[in-house]
Amino acid sequence: MPEHDDVLDGAVAPPAAFSSTPVLLTASPLQRIGAFALADKAGVASPGEVTSEALVAVVAGMTDDLLRTSDLAKASDPGGFWLSASYLLWPNSKINPSSRGRLSPAERRARIEDWRSGDTASRRLGVPCAYCGREACDWFGKVDMPLGASVEHRNTTAPGQQGTPLCFPCVACLWAFPYGARLAGGRATAVHSWDDSFLAWSVQSAVRRTQQDAAVSAAQKDAKPGPYERELSVLRAVRGYGHRITAPVELIVLSNSNKEQLLITQELSEPIAVWLRSTVRRSESAKGYPVLVATQAARQVPGEAFLAKRLFSRPGQVLVRAVTHLLERMAAAGGAISLEVVSLGPILHSYCEEVLNMDEKDVERIRSLAGRLASVLGRDSRPGPLRGFIRANSRGGNLHGWFRTKAVEWQLMRRRPEGSTPPLLPVHDYRLLFEDERSWAWRRLLTFAVLEALAEAGWKPEGSEEELNEFSSEVADSAAHDSDTNEG
Repeated sequence: MPEHDDVLDGAVAPPAAFSSTPVLLTASPLQRIGAFALADKAGVASPGEVTSEALVAVVAGMTDDLLRTSDLAKASDPGGFWLSASYLLWPNSKINPSSRGRLSPAERRARIEDWRSGDTASRRLGVPCAYCGREACDWFGKVDMPLGASVEHRNTTAPGQQGTPLCFPCVACLWAFPYGARLAGGRATAVHSWDDSFLAWSVQSAVRRTQQDAAVSAAQKDAKPGPYERELSVLRAVRGYGHRITAPVELIVLSNSNKEQLLITQELSEPIAVWLRSTVRRSESAKGYPVLVATQAARQVPGEAFLAKRLFSRPGQVLVRAVTHLLERMAAAGGAISLEVVSLGPILHSYCEEVLNMDEKDVERIRSLAGRLASVLGRDSRPGPLRGFIRANSRGGNLHGWFRTKAVEWQLMRRRPEGSTPPLLPVHDYRLLFEDERSWAWRRLLTFAVLEALAEAGWKPEGSEEELNEFSSEVADSAAHDSDTNEG
């Protein structure tokens, strides 16, 4: 065990037992994010490459960042980033005691140095670290680590408990965590994944941004994020990553302040992450992505932001909203089918297969069925037949009865599309539309596929002004009825 004078830049070196690989990755997402942030600040690619000397130097650098706040009167002063952030991260710590206003700059420095640069590293507690299992050096509470997730679980150590036992490298990772997060709006936002390569890349970007924020302004305490800005940042990170992602991506939003204890986690599944990457790599999907984004917009929410929100919380709504958008466009255009449907085809079909886990053969069955329906609906330019299908395939519509009627027309058709099946609605297709647990998703896909087939055939509605207005009105009603009004 090193003596107290074994120091580097004012910080005591960690115990010799950690000299080979002082920083270990554990099961804690916050510790893992901090470990990669610490590695980045040490100038190495992974936590396992951080040496004891580098660990001490990084801790000293983080302490210096806090010491620069000693001369400030308040957090809103220029250079007050870390002082402002400390109320969110480390309430009641020695950087922000209630008596801070009565302390001199020298006294503030002394307190911060005692907190971050004392002899904690050289202690032996005799109990294992709660994160990595090595011997802990001290008990820690809310001045070093987030404790509470809600008002039901306060960010204070329970009566009779000394705190959480941690070793020096693990608590150093928690000190480094804020560098790998976004500190804005009074909350810390971080991205985590069990894909270490992606996590390293994501944390590296976060460290650069946090250091820039700290250099130019006080913490963005009062900045209001845009709609679903946090989810959107994850979407863009996943699409911007240059390699395949092999694990889910987690969005963590937390507050450890005395005013608000908060911990919110959302997960972007691995199939969604892989699909998002495909919207950059595959040419057809890349062309369709801006069109899909446009279909997801709401009056006060940009399309990509709402797409990100739905991918995190309700992936099935992406398909529903895309179809609703097309119906809204039809209504606004007097019944004409938007050419967006053609651009949407490849990306929406891939979404159904890769994200919604619809079997590729079943997707092709729906497309074949849509081709047969389009041959029935598009025999002339009257808007009535298509209007009837849209009404029947809306929520509350009688699609089953509609198929019984159209099956007769199909049998009486003299010329059917080459290769078409004798029945209009084969048994397997029937089960998808009426008996599958995802029947509504299959029915939305069928509506899209019918519009796609009609657009590719060049079909356009023709009729009197009264007929077209009636058609537009009914399509608009169907779109409004099918839209999900419960989305946040």
